[in-house]
Amino acid sequence: MRLLFCEMTNGLVIIIVGALAGLVQHASAQNVNALANNLQRQLNSEDAQYRQDYFKETPISERMLLDAGGTFRYAYNMIQNSRSQSQYLTTPDVRLFLRAELDGGLRFFGRLRFLDNEWDTNGSRYLAPDAKERGWQNPIGEIYWGEFDLGGFSHSSASEMKEFNVVVKGGRNYIIWGQGLVLSNYMYAVKAELTLGDLGVEGMFAQTAGQDTVDWDTSRPGFDTDTSRIYSGMKLDWKGFANHKPYVFALWQTDQNGGQQNDIGSPPLIIPTTFNYNSGYVGAGSIGSIGASLVYRGEFAYEFGSTLTDPLEPNSPSGSQPQFETDISAAAGLAGVTYLLRDEGDTRIDLSVLAGSGDKHRLDSGTTFGGIAPNNVDHSFNSLGFINTGFALAPDPANLLCPSVGISSDMLPSVSWARDLRLAMTGYLFTKIDNQAPINILTRPGGSNLIGGEVDMTLDWRITSDINFNIRYGIFMPNSSVFYEDQGAIRQFFYVGATYAF
Repeated sequence: MRLLFCEMTNGLVIIIVGALAGLVQHASAQNVNALANNLQRQLNSEDAQYRQDYFKETPISERMLLDAGGTFRYAYNMIQNSRSQSQYLTTPDVRLFLRAELDGGLRFFGRLRFLDNEWDTNGSRYLAPDAKERGWQNPIGEIYWGEFDLGGFSHSSASEMKEFNVVVKGGRNYIIWGQGLVLSNYMYAVKAELTLGDLGVEGMFAQTAGQDTVDWDTSRPGFDTDTSRIYSGMKLDWKGFANHKPYVFALWQTDQNGGQQNDIGSPPLIIPTTFNYNSGYVGAGSIGSIGASLVYRGEFAYEFGSTLTDPLEPNSPSGSQPQFETDISAAAGLAGVTYLLRDEGDTRIDLSVLAGSGDKHRLDSGTTFGGIAPNNVDHSFNSLGFINTGFALAPDPANLLCPSVGISSDMLPSVSWARDLRLAMTGYLFTKIDNQAPINILTRPGGSNLIGGEVDMTLDWRITSDINFNIRYGIFMPNSSVFYEDQGAIRQFFYVGATYAF
């Protein structure tokens, strides 16, 4: 792909372009799959927050508590790629859960998931997803964890210790670290939380959860089926302020796929590539409120560590070059405020901005093949975090400046059958911080910093306590000058689904 960005006179150009053309087509199909995965990560993040709030508010009234149930969701998706070509995805999704609690201090939660992906690509083999993305999805055991809560024991026995508590949780869970900028993913994790008065201390040791992890390095074989990264970290937060909860954290990621090798390309051009990306993240943030109507959030993270340089060298007769270890020095941050109008429709106006550093010495923001050129520090921010950047384009933070504004409100709050009918609209502006550096979506280097804009709309209707109806639509309007000739079309995303809880 470097050949797409550089002016070359070497006769090897034609060979390399031919070898990489298939990779570009494959990347386009991967991007469509990534949009479906991004929506699922958004739903997972919302579900994780819902479960956290649910357990927090559940009263401890009996020694033994058992709860079982499930949900059935049927959804239809329409996803367009960079050529406005559409593919369609139907997803029946059944989840069955069991929750148990003893004496307020021993808890178990387990959930099975039966998800079937049925794709319709209008017969186009270029749009067809990987075999992994079709049919019944693994794993069946989606979430299972056990928890010991010392404070829960003391509360249930009327001997509550408000200034001291220990909570230990272990199993397979969806982990959101901080506000999700550096980690938001399914993990096998052990977490310990210690409360000492107003000081909270949290430690974690975790490993990515197999097929539920899509790596940022999409040039690595098995990036969406076999990603193994180990995380260890600590977070400190302070609850001594009435309306603010500041925190600091440190998180280290070790690449268990490090040393993996692959020959990329096809004869006569074969590029041997070795993969290894080890990164650490230190950061700080805060959530809270200013007055009665303004809620804020903010987080900043600095990334450091080491990675291997790009093996592709178009000026070499072989097309390849030796790889060397180089340093990582990158950063990303987010900030947002939500204004609560406190009217009958619970209207909310949200303003936010997301920014991440990039590197002009890369061809792709996250891959090793087409990655950082030799003799350069890598400034591109990469993580397994998730921040919502819309439905249709959904770019990662690297080299991205993304302000957004949204409004949501209950449409008919005074009508009994429609009082839980809520409409939301959000607009995004996507720009490059460095117009010479890539984002994780294929664009031209140089020229305008403006990538385009997107408008998303969401309609949620809680019809009854057990039935929910949901529509999500997004349309990305590109600045066609920053895209290649056949990559700058309008992209749309449409989702409609209904969920029944039992």
